[in-house]
Amino acid sequence: MMRRLLLLSVLLMCGAVYAFAGPEEFTFLAWNNGNWQNGYPYEIQETDNPAGSVIAAMCDDYIHGGSPGDMWFANITNLGTENISLTRFNNVGGVNSLYPLMLYDESGWLLLQTLVEPTSQWLTLNYAVWNIFDPSAPCDNTCQAWIMAAQNEAKMGFPGVDFNRVYIVTPVNQHDPDPNTVQEFLYIGEDPSGSGGQSTVPEPGTLLLMGTGLLAAVGRKFWH
Repeated sequence: MMRRLLLLSVLLMCGAVYAFAGPEEFTFLAWNNGNWQNGYPYEIQETDNPAGSVIAAMCDDYIHGGSPGDMWFANITNLGTENISLTRFNNVGGVNSLYPLMLYDESGWLLLQTLVEPTSQWLTLNYAVWNIFDPSAPCDNTCQAWIMAAQNEAKMGFPGVDFNRVYIVTPVNQHDPDPNTVQEFLYIGEDPSGSGGQSTVPEPGTLLLMGTGLLAAVGRKFWH
């Protein structure tokens, strides 16, 4: 009995370790209509999956660059986890501040508006996201109006917003000051109901909790 329990423990630990996937390599495919100033959507793709779907991404990083053909390794963060430790702007206002998460939530909300707003608004939405993280980025009156809308949503707690659909692609050297390195991106993935985009995967912490819970249940069975 104990041997089986030990084997189960090892398998669960291996599963939890496997869930902490390492960085993925991405390839920058194209700007929107050949010009970065056109904003969302930029086109990126996982390098080892050239037959996979092209990701329509929104740049949230006005300072850094990147050009079609660039390849880089990045960490992927699901905004719904509220764990932004691997993101580029996680230290705005201090590493222990809630302010960076609020900025990412506002940007995620703006990105999600592309699902309901006409394409004529997408450029302005992208400039609003750029301005959220870099107030020196250009932002006209319409852009400012979108920022105010996002701030109002934040005050209400973003009712009905599923941030599990928002993913952040951050270069592994997340705080690299070199403006010529690749920027950070946001993209919309699939919600659990399967309405479109990319499927979600259980978070490592969730898998670990599931594993330890199952192990405890098995232990009670054998020891009581």
